[in-house]
Amino acid sequence: MAKTYTVDPARKPSGNILTHWFATLYLRLAGWKIVGHIPADKKLIITAGLHTANIDGWMMVMTAWSLRIHLKWMVKAEWTRGPIGALVRAAGGVGIDRKASYNTVEQIVDTFNEADELLLAVAPEGTRRKLDHWKTGFYWMAHGADVRIFMARLDYGRKTVFVDIPPLETTGDIEADMQIIFDAYSQIEGRYPEKVSEMRIRKTTQRQTEAETTKTVDLPTPPHVEAPDK
Repeated sequence: MAKTYTVDPARKPSGNILTHWFATLYLRLAGWKIVGHIPADKKLIITAGLHTANIDGWMMVMTAWSLRIHLKWMVKAEWTRGPIGALVRAAGGVGIDRKASYNTVEQIVDTFNEADELLLAVAPEGTRRKLDHWKTGFYWMAHGADVRIFMARLDYGRKTVFVDIPPLETTGDIEADMQIIFDAYSQIEGRYPEKVSEMRIRKTTQRQTEAETTKTVDLPTPPHVEAPDK
């Protein structure tokens, strides 16, 4: 795999050098390459899409290891407890309590506010299943925490992980901002194209104000966990 990506000099590499070598070799043998530039932001919401298969999560991990960035993702809080929980947390799991009195968006906003550094990966669609809309929790997490959205794009057609689009700073105009995101991902081929959700947001979301959305927003899930039915 030709080294066609760069890491901003301001970002100190993290992670084990052995995992870096392993992931780089894996991607090379699988015929994949990484193209683009990783920004130096200490905090980012990183959208990893298009998400249509479980292997997307594995590709996300391999990309993070190869780029030597410490990536985290959301898991159910139960998975971060006990002996296995220590491994889950070490691997980047951020526990979310779905039974809490406040919602996932607020929990993640609080997590960002408490962290010095946090690169959180989410599946922008919120599920592997084909839907007639994208869920928007990731957008309101970024907006509420005042962090930018960085679009990582897995293109199975070209076997390329694209990290080449400048981060998006949310404006609160969800329709305009989401159209920028849709335009970026419309150029990408998912593992199962027939499972790609329609690139639009629900009409109810379009009508909500920012304050209303904080209370009723769709909840995103990590690449390997489907969103619950509503």
